Amino acid sequence: MDYKYDVVNYDKNIPATIMHLNLSSNTRITELQWHREPELVYVIEGTSECSRNGDLKIVEQGDFILFNSEDVHLVRPVSGTSCRLLCVNFSFEYIRMFCKSIDSVFFDISQQPEVRAEIAAILGKMAAVDNAGDDYSSLVQISYINKIYYLLLKNGMCFRRSSNSMMLPKRDFSYAKTAIAYINENYRREIPLDEIAAVVNLSPSYFSKYFKNVTQVSFSEYLANLRLENAINDMLENNVTVSTAAMENGFANVKSFITQCKKVYHCTPAQYKKRVAMRTFA
Repeated sequence: MDYKYDVVNYDKNIPATIMHLNLSSNTRITELQWHREPELVYVIEGTSECSRNGDLKIVEQGDFILFNSEDVHLVRPVSGTSCRLLCVNFSFEYIRMFCKSIDSVFFDISQQPEVRAEIAAILGKMAAVDNAGDDYSSLVQISYINKIYYLLLKNGMCFRRSSNSMMLPKRDFSYAKTAIAYINENYRREIPLDEIAAVVNLSPSYFSKYFKNVTQVSFSEYLANLRLENAINDMLENNVTVSTAAMENGFANVKSFITQCKKVYHCTPAQYKKRVAMRTFA
């Protein structure tokens, strides 16, 4: 089976993809993702909880996080809150005009607070650009993107296979990516440990330890949380019953759905739905 990851499409007039996202923790995101293009996620408002290659980081308002090519990541609001984000996905093809070896490059500015502060300031300006009724706003965004590319290439460029590289060893996500893609496609039915281990050609015991090590959550917990969020979303968006939400999203029975909901949200699915409705109409 051919497992695909996110494909980023670009506006032909802008050398990056720029997205504004409003996220609520009514249904917290569990599904991990990765893509070829590096990405900057800037928190316009609120606080974001970000996972990058299994490491969790809290990103406050006015700050950002950098995901390099193929980093397995997720971005969600801190539980009980919401946040507004600006997401900038790079264009390898555009950067290649200035850096032919871009496919072998990753960026690291973690030890350069001045550069981080400058990029954060630029992202803040990008977030404030009003595109409505302005036919030329893309010119401003292009200037900001070019400045970010300049700062990263000049100050943060590292080579993945260079003998002089100071890159630290990172977790091997190759098996996890295949497993996650399989889980995300098949979570609505039972997925035994033996089955998912066979998908990546590992023994069940080794796969269990490996998956927990690279994602910081067990296989069973990832699967249960993915089912939970999709079931809750069905109740909120499609107004389905608790039993229907449970059955259509892979839970063995209603009781297991309720148990997982209590574990994560500290209430039953019905109570959670009511709580969200009260916040919506408050």
